[in-house]
Amino acid sequence: MKLFKSRDQHLLVSKSILYRIIQLSELKEDETVLEVGCGTGNLTELLLRNSGKVIGIEKDARFVRYLRSKFYDEIREGKFRLIHGDALRINFPRFDKFISNIPYSISTPLTFKLLESKFDLAIITYQQEFAERLTAREGEKSYGRISVAVKAYCRVKILFKVPRTAFRPIPKVDSAVVKLIPKPEIEVKDVDVFNDLLRTSFSMKRKLFGKVLKEWLKKYDAESVIDEFEEYLDLRPDHIPPEVYARIADMVSENG
Repeated sequence: MKLFKSRDQHLLVSKSILYRIIQLSELKEDETVLEVGCGTGNLTELLLRNSGKVIGIEKDARFVRYLRSKFYDEIREGKFRLIHGDALRINFPRFDKFISNIPYSISTPLTFKLLESKFDLAIITYQQEFAERLTAREGEKSYGRISVAVKAYCRVKILFKVPRTAFRPIPKVDSAVVKLIPKPEIEVKDVDVFNDLLRTSFSMKRKLFGKVLKEWLKKYDAESVIDEFEEYLDLRPDHIPPEVYARIADMVSENG
């Protein structure tokens, strides 16, 4: 089957890497796993062996036909549910763990979508540069909107790096496997308000946070909230910790 680099079609073929992902996923027989971007089913096959049920989302019709043939028995038995469609446009069904080698071109929107879902654990293969953005700390060059969002919701850790030679066709970048575990103690009360604050702040990250925050709060008639965050007003948005963004958004939500 011909693979298209222009469509982000790089299949993880290294068995040692695939087995390591499965080992770190700590799958159980009663768990449902969601996989986005099944490709030819290299990871899917191992997920089916080690979990109760796998739900796969695949956009490419050629892969869908191949997967339906390869996993005919598993589909008939109800162990594998294959959805043909765009993961960004589909409402995620209920699942316990998200284990995927995702198309790198949708890393940001797919990660934001995942954060709005309830799950126990995610093990995701990202482009290495993107993985480093997820784990970046405030003040670091890679720290941005996605860093804040992920850390507000999850504990995040790079588990190991994956060389480009583990894929076919070989991509131009290296990759990394990342673990996300939701934080039970942090609940963003209004996701829309939180995301709006992040979009506004990081679109003006060269300005002082105080000026950015003051203008943003006017939109919600919540100007008084700024008094609670005086120690951060002379910093720039990329120097503000994730928990501060979460607190501001929650206070605005309560104010409304």
